[in-house]
This record gives sequence, C-alpha cells and structure tokens, in this order.
Amino acid sequence: MEKVMICGSVRTPIGSYLGGFKDIPAYKLGALVIDEVVKKAGVSPEDVDEVIMGQSYQNGESVNIARVALLAAGWPMDIPGITIDRRCCSGLDSICFGAMKIQCGYADVIVAGGIESMSQTEFYIPGEFIKWGTGGRFDQKLGFMPRGHGAVSTWGMPIYDRIQRARVMSQPIERFGELNSMMSWAEAAAREEGITREAADNWSLRSHQKACAAIKSGKFKEEIVPVSIPSRKETIILDTDEPPRAETSIEKLRKLKTVYDGGVCTAGNSATENDGAAAVVLISKTKARQLGIKPVARLESFSVAAADPTLTYPAVPSSVTKALKIANLTIDQMDLIEIQEAFAVQVLADAKLMGINGKVLEDKVNVNGSGISLGHPIAATGTMRMVSLIHELYRRNGVYGLETICGGGGHGIAAIISRMT
Repeated sequence: MEKVMICGSVRTPIGSYLGGFKDIPAYKLGALVIDEVVKKAGVSPEDVDEVIMGQSYQNGESVNIARVALLAAGWPMDIPGITIDRRCCSGLDSICFGAMKIQCGYADVIVAGGIESMSQTEFYIPGEFIKWGTGGRFDQKLGFMPRGHGAVSTWGMPIYDRIQRARVMSQPIERFGELNSMMSWAEAAAREEGITREAADNWSLRSHQKACAAIKSGKFKEEIVPVSIPSRKETIILDTDEPPRAETSIEKLRKLKTVYDGGVCTAGNSATENDGAAAVVLISKTKARQLGIKPVARLESFSVAAADPTLTYPAVPSSVTKALKIANLTIDQMDLIEIQEAFAVQVLADAKLMGINGKVLEDKVNVNGSGISLGHPIAATGTMRMVSLIHELYRRNGVYGLETICGGGGHGIAAIISRMT
C-alpha cells in the first residue's frame, strides 16, 4: 500500500462558546483553513482529489460542510467533499479515512480536518412532533408550524438544544438507558479506576498552566491561521486561543461544586464547548516525490475501538493497543502523547490503563494543554491536536507521536505519526 505523508497542517484559534467566533458560520472557518493548508503544503486546490471533514453538530444551514467549505473557498467545482461524524473522534477519523483512500490507490492528495461551531449549533423540534399534511409541513394539532424558537415553546412543543440532546442520545435508550450527560461515564471512570477529586483538579490546573505557558511563549503562532472578525467599528483579528485561564488556581478549582452529589467532576475539571476548524494535507509518498514536496510527518498507523457507551473510556487504551501493534511499536517509544481531555478523570483513567504514570505522564502527555484548558470544539479537536502534535515533535526533535481520543457512543480512536528527519 501507498505510504501516507502529511505535508501541511493548520488550525484556527479556538474560540470560547459565544466568544469571538459566535457570528461566523462554521463553513467559513472551514474555507479559511483548507485554503491556508494547501498553501503551507505547497500544493494547489487543483491537486486535491477530495476534502474530508468531521462535523458533529451539522445543521441545515450548511449541509455537508466539507463541500460547502471548499466551494466557499472558491475551489474548483469538480472537487468532491464529504462530512463524517464519529463524535469527538471525527477530526482524527477524517485523517484516517483520507489515509485509507490514499493507501488503496483511490486518491493521491486529500485535505482532511474538522470544523465545529458550538456557538451556532441549532435548536430543533423533533420530527415526530410534526406531521405532513396537504398544505405542507404543519403541526397536527395546531394546523400550522409556529415561527421562531421563542414562539414554539408557548405551544407546549419540545425544543431541543442539539448539543445537550446529542450527548444523551449516543446510544439506544431501550438497551442502555438514557445518559443524563457524558459526565456520567466520567464518574464511572473515577469510581472504577480510583481517580480522586484532588487528582482531577491537579490535572486541570496543570492543563491551564501548560496551555498558558505555550501561548505566552508563542508556541502556537506558527500553527494558527488568524481569523478576521468584522465588527461595526473595525475588523478584529483573533489569533490566540480564547479558553485558557491564567488566573486558574487549585484553590478556585477546589471551591467548585461537583455536578453529581458524591462525584468528582466539576466545570473546572471538564472540557469546555468551543468553536474552530483545522486541516491537514495528506499525500501519497509517490505523489510527494512527483511534486517535489517535503512532507513534515508520516502516518504510521491508526485504529478505532469501541466499548460500553455508558463507560466509553476503555475504548481509548483499546484503540492505542491496536495502533501500536499495527505500527510494531511500544508505548515507551512514543516521544509525545496526546490524550484528549474530555474530563480530567478520563485522561487519568486512560493513562492508568495504558501504564502511563509518573515522569512519563508529566513530561510526555498533553505538554501544551488539551480540552480542559484549550477547549474542545468536538469534531475539530482531533485535527487540532494532530496539528499541535506535529509542531511539538519538531520543537523537541522527537520521532514518534501518539494521539488518542474518546468519543460519545463508546468509541476510541488512536493514530501514530513519525516526524520526517
């Protein structure tokens, strides 16, 4: 099979929920990163065989956002695009799907990534409450469809926040019951693996400290494409991640109430809701040589795994074990490890199951922060962490990097890359 190389990687800054990106449609963030990543890679849009993007909160405003983004970027109309959803795993999975096309000879150049605007995620009325009639779509009882979200609730009809609803509907209720939040399985991880509130808060503090240190030192500047935000008075340029909080302290974290009585998870040791986009260029080794392009990394292996959706976290070490076996490598050979922080207890539980502890945990895992500090724009996160992983491998002169993420519905995904020397 063809070897899969990475020859460009970029991301937007990560926007806070209802922060700097709240008025920017998600597809415009996507158009920005795919346009920038081909420039960095040294290829043209005409060289691209397909665009594959992850988006977990798709809506009717930009269906199949991969295709909409490439058209919005002014790319040739004959380039196809497809959007995938494996929840939090999507941004990394888009890379895996693109890699498989290249490996099997069905493509030479793929732009893969993830896009998410949680600020613009829609509210909706379930279709089961709306019936079709001779005059079009209308409510069976009322005889018409009320306009506007504000009006709907006055008629006693359910209106769902897609973000919250999707979190509890990632598994069939009749088989697993209805999760009242993703945090329920994080609490299960804490109980099963013996993760304390103190350990979770300490990890969260570490996450913010490392993210803030990375921002202060300018580490992220070379991987971020600034975003212009129009305003009434002047155009604002957002070029720095919004979520990390330099004022975070262990005392403040300890004061936060747990969401569940007797639990360990709080708003302070859990990931936030965010906006952003990221992309990489995947290219076959043969095509890279033909175009005279020097790749920055090689994709060594990848794998997905699944577990009980009411637990989820065990799928992460399972996916890592598979990816390591395919690459014929060991966890000890990884110079850097990204374990996406959905919850501090989940990271610590997964690290425990993978045998990662002590100095290795401190020196190799999430060295520039992760979801708790930087934020978690769901489907964009996997690509964003890959972008940061590639850049950090170069700064540290490392060879192998591992990225792994847990996803709603009981999924885990992992990928291993090597820096080109």
